[in-house]
Amino acid sequence: MMNRVLTMGIVLVVSLCGNTVAWSQQQVAPIRYFTEPTLPQDVYLIHPIPIDTGETAAPKDTLFQLMSLEGKPVSYYRSVVTEVCFDNSCRLLRVNLYWNVTGRYLGFELPPHEFLSKAEHEPFTLDEYLRLHDILTDSLSPIGSFTYEELVPMRPVIGVLDGITGATSQNVLQYVVKGAVFTTYTIWNLIYGDTQREVVKATEQALDANYLLAILNSASVWDRHWALNRLSLLSDTPGVLKDRVLDLVCSESYNLAAHAIEAVPQAWCAESAFQQALWAEFDCVQYALKPALLRKIGACDHPDDTVLLDIARHLPPMNGPVLTAGLESLRKYLPENQALLLRVAALLDHENRFVANQVKKFLDEVTADNLE
Repeated sequence: MMNRVLTMGIVLVVSLCGNTVAWSQQQVAPIRYFTEPTLPQDVYLIHPIPIDTGETAAPKDTLFQLMSLEGKPVSYYRSVVTEVCFDNSCRLLRVNLYWNVTGRYLGFELPPHEFLSKAEHEPFTLDEYLRLHDILTDSLSPIGSFTYEELVPMRPVIGVLDGITGATSQNVLQYVVKGAVFTTYTIWNLIYGDTQREVVKATEQALDANYLLAILNSASVWDRHWALNRLSLLSDTPGVLKDRVLDLVCSESYNLAAHAIEAVPQAWCAESAFQQALWAEFDCVQYALKPALLRKIGACDHPDDTVLLDIARHLPPMNGPVLTAGLESLRKYLPENQALLLRVAALLDHENRFVANQVKKFLDEVTADNLE
């Protein structure tokens, strides 16, 4: 049994680590197309997981979890056998679908001698396989919002599976392989359906700090966002993982940096050392994200006095939303911190009267709140 598992693992490594395989009708090797996985595909063991697919044709199936020698998932696949039907005509679809550990689409593979076909059983060309592969990598494709009935207008085309190209809804054409509307639609929904959620659930059960750090170091933006969303699942977080998140706070990617700030767990903010490290990122973080960073620090429980005083020291050159966020980050600590209050009050003499007026209004609000 182990020899068989290792052999399957070797085949998979070749599949996932190689480039996209070109195809012709004469080629005997399986047709396979893959994206870059997060983790090395050194498969030691294949673990079967019974799943609920949410599909009418196959509500129960098996998801195969590909494991490393260390017992951590490196990818997943499912062998799908289903029918693609239109106008009372059906074609059997046999395909192995692969998922990355984060649930993103990893690739597909057809059994030996199998091929995908279009209307009238015409085989896919190489360009059409590449087109399908590109479509499947798009998790946000509008094809996911179409119903089965919306793909092709109600016009019977007797004896033709996917209908002629002209019968396809014009709203759908840009999101599918021409002549293979229902094949494209079926595979896309298999990838992004309940099976994807089962993949994510299985990976979450295997999470630890080192494993999450490996995912956070992925070249894929999807993977990094996925890992940031799961920081709070860890019970123990080493400094190296926190340092990686702080690196992302200063990422050149606005969305990734914003997500990193937002994803910082509240438990981390209770530590003075982390508060100081987070505040140290203020100078490098993108200007538009400085308010978000200040709000995150202001929301910390048991804020570090040195951080609060340093924020106050940095207030004079601030303006606009950054100044507003800086003041707000200090609001609830001013009444009990005389040194902090004096630093903020010094801004009443700011040379920019707009700033001075903004500070006066803020201090008046703080005083009123404290009297209530």
